[in-house]
Amino acid sequence: MVSFNRVILAGNLTRDPELRFTNDGVPVCSFGLAVNRVRSRNEEVDFFDISAWRELGETIANYKKKGDPILVEGRLQYRTWEAQDGSKRSKVDVVADTVKFLGRGNGGDDSDGGSERHSGRSTTRRARRTGSSR
Repeated sequence: MVSFNRVILAGNLTRDPELRFTNDGVPVCSFGLAVNRVRSRNEEVDFFDISAWRELGETIANYKKKGDPILVEGRLQYRTWEAQDGSKRSKVDVVADTVKFLGRGNGGDDSDGGSERHSGRSTTRRARRTGSSR
């Protein structure tokens, strides 16, 4: 049986990222992502809860804020727990492996050149402009 668990989302942060630490001192950043979904005449929005661990989470918490555009690549994670009232709860979250900071430039242009971050390492890519200037 073949298994594949990969998700790519691009949208805007719905709240400021929250950086917390596990009991072992491992940083984890949680944030929400709103992704526009265009269907015929109706525009709908899907909301996702995302977590990013270690250096990736710290980078997001330090550089991103509510409303910022971001691209997230990661995996889905299913969680279950028992609520205080004894009821069973479950949720599907996205665990980020890679993020790309998207700029707020005109026409989707990455005004900051774009920056890609991976869990455990980071690289920065600058957009090269060719041809005539805008």
